[in-house]
Amino acid sequence: MTILYRILSLVINAVAILLTISLVFSIPRMVSSPITLLSAFLMVAVILYAWFSFKFYREVLQQQKPVKHRLKDMVRVNGIVTLVFSVITILNVLYLLKNPAFFTDSIKNLGVEMPLKNITGFFYAMLFYAAFLFTHVVWTFALLKKNKDYFQ
Repeated sequence: MTILYRILSLVINAVAILLTISLVFSIPRMVSSPITLLSAFLMVAVILYAWFSFKFYREVLQQQKPVKHRLKDMVRVNGIVTLVFSVITILNVLYLLKNPAFFTDSIKNLGVEMPLKNITGFFYAMLFYAAFLFTHVVWTFALLKKNKDYFQ
């Protein structure tokens, strides 16, 4: 059971690293509109959730040492936003998988030609990541409740 949680954590942390790199190089575009700021806020919350949940796993579950209550608060707050992000992603990807023409038409308007196979592969990868993220957050919340004695 802990091995599966660890595997989910590795996937989430690997994607969080990629999101961090993407976010750093997108800073000038993020401040251009409120919509991009909202998506940046969601990405930052996912990155912070990955960081703090890893810290929780390492210090509480592996080393079994007491930590400050602030860690639990950070995991919870960023976990809630991450849950919202994962639900939004799952719903959007399911819609796009059902109707990929909407996305392909948008891409063609930008002057980019992509095969439908590549697009659906990307959508499935996003769907699996969002499902992993949702599962990890729910599991982490259960572990926070189970290990509440480690928080000071």
